[in-house]
Amino acid sequence: MLNLKTPEALKAFVQDPYPALSFLREQRMIKSPNGDWLIARDADVDFVLRDPRFGKQPLPGTEHRLPAYAQNLSDRDSMLDIDPPDHTRIRSRFVKAFSARRVEGMRPSILGLVDSLLDEIIPRGHMEAMRDFARPIPSTIIADMLGVPEADRPRFNEVSMGLIEGLGVDPATTLKERNARSDVLREEFSDYLSALFAEKRAKPQDDLISALLHKNEVEEALSEEELIINILLLFVAGHETTVNLIGNSIIALARHPEELQKLRETPALMPKAVEEFLRYDSSVQQLPRVAQADVELAGQTILAGEMVILLLASANRDEAVYQDPDVLDIERRIKRVKSFGGGAHYCLGAQLAKIETEIALGRLIERVPMFSVENLDSLNYPFNLFFRGPERLDMAWCA
Repeated sequence: MLNLKTPEALKAFVQDPYPALSFLREQRMIKSPNGDWLIARDADVDFVLRDPRFGKQPLPGTEHRLPAYAQNLSDRDSMLDIDPPDHTRIRSRFVKAFSARRVEGMRPSILGLVDSLLDEIIPRGHMEAMRDFARPIPSTIIADMLGVPEADRPRFNEVSMGLIEGLGVDPATTLKERNARSDVLREEFSDYLSALFAEKRAKPQDDLISALLHKNEVEEALSEEELIINILLLFVAGHETTVNLIGNSIIALARHPEELQKLRETPALMPKAVEEFLRYDSSVQQLPRVAQADVELAGQTILAGEMVILLLASANRDEAVYQDPDVLDIERRIKRVKSFGGGAHYCLGAQLAKIETEIALGRLIERVPMFSVENLDSLNYPFNLFFRGPERLDMAWCA
């Protein structure tokens, strides 16, 4: 039985979750000590993602079956945490900004940003890649999309990182302490956005916030609270996921030099390689769902109101789907990876994250073909069961 109750066991798991996930796949699904169901196999994860009997909120009268840590689910209003029809109403306002055509059209600006970062970094001969390279790319792109003034962006990044830390399970802090810290950050973010909304209403610009405010005047309005919490979601989730995808991809290549050499020789493999990076070491490790009816799965009955945890990283390494799943193979034929979820809640920014990573890695390999990761054998991962990425990544090369 997987038990993460001790700090030592928890630390071992976040450093390398894959042996434990392999064990969980053998069990198929188990009920954890928290009272939630852990779903480990690709077919079962896919089943839950597609089945309308699983949602984000418990139906009235079934809330008592949620694990204690999730008892505040009904207080959440972001499109990540709600079900149709409200989910559909809110998501429809944002989906156009992430259309395939619009995201593809962002390639030149992403390329320009990546090259400007490398222009500054390369002469130094070294970088802490998470801070200097992986983080600025998605944070700049999403801030540009939203219309956040440049002077405010460093604080936005700090808030994003703080909220991600609040989702962690660091045994040095209590859940109450983490929630209190997150509440302070959310309140700060809310006050800032309310002031920014007033500026955008007075002087609209060509950005997503201005467009959302304009739509509120001509269509059924979203409340200011709905706008704020979903803009926060876009910034934090869209930002952090890509940061870790870039970092995890660099680590995977450093540990598999033969795959790195393939990309040096054949850069056109990069889009396929990004799919493999997503599969091999997912930046989003798991997602929750709540049963809204009694459901039979793998010979077990999941009762209405019970939570299931979809172990995306486990599904991505399922031996029933992928041959030698613990091996990185950038030419692998990929079934649709689970890293961005699925169904109605499939990640809005999935294509943008892939393109950002594709360009970031492609230009890094082209312009810094011979690099090393100096702390490859001493990487440290935060206490977070949902997001996976190293705390720092020290890289060096001959300038």
